[in-house]
Amino acid sequence: MKLTDHLLSLNKEEFKKATQHPFLTEVGSLKVKPEHLKSWLIQDRYYTGGYIKMMGIMISRLPLYEQQRDLGDNDPSYTPERAQRVIQTLAFALSNVHREANFFTDILSRPSYAQCDKVSFEQKDWTTRYVDFHKKVAYESGYDLGEALVVLWAMEYVFYTAWSHAKSINAGNGKDSDDIHIKSCHELMSNWTLEEFKQFVDECGSLVNELSLDDPRRLKSFEKVYKDTLALEVKFWDMAYD
Repeated sequence: MKLTDHLLSLNKEEFKKATQHPFLTEVGSLKVKPEHLKSWLIQDRYYTGGYIKMMGIMISRLPLYEQQRDLGDNDPSYTPERAQRVIQTLAFALSNVHREANFFTDILSRPSYAQCDKVSFEQKDWTTRYVDFHKKVAYESGYDLGEALVVLWAMEYVFYTAWSHAKSINAGNGKDSDDIHIKSCHELMSNWTLEEFKQFVDECGSLVNELSLDDPRRLKSFEKVYKDTLALEVKFWDMAYD
């Protein structure tokens, strides 16, 4: 069984909560309140900062050539070719998240959200916990960056599945609307369901499935960070209403 399939077989109820959250249902049905969408977008923009730091740590630890490997590096799956694939994936992730941060800033400047002046722009505690989790996993991952790659794949797979769920509920309703709020909902649903994004998620999954499981302790470690990611994702959607 592929590692990704094994992980997806765990905590199925939590995965459902993370990908079929009421917030997503409201976005898909175009019933989400502007202030709730704004609240979530503010926190997701902060999240991008933590994501970028995670990518930076991973890149700084990645030896592109055999001669650059640290003393004690015991990664059995290492090859320069795989290292190049990892760096290409992380480079895409960085470019994409930078684009998304600007995308969020643009949406937040629109009248439908700028007028919601009671929504706090402060970073919430759960966002801080998620950002800290990103950095901790990136620093503490094995030489193969296994735990960090599992978290990267899990986050992106959850997002792709979650926004695909919202889009399936929408079924094209209001797509031609001139209403700024409705147009913004459609832009968000489109952003995380593009074929280019799906290909990125699939490549993250391929890298995870190539990780060595010779040491059973690593499997337990991968399972733990996957479960932690699901729990944090559920709470992250909740922040639209907090």
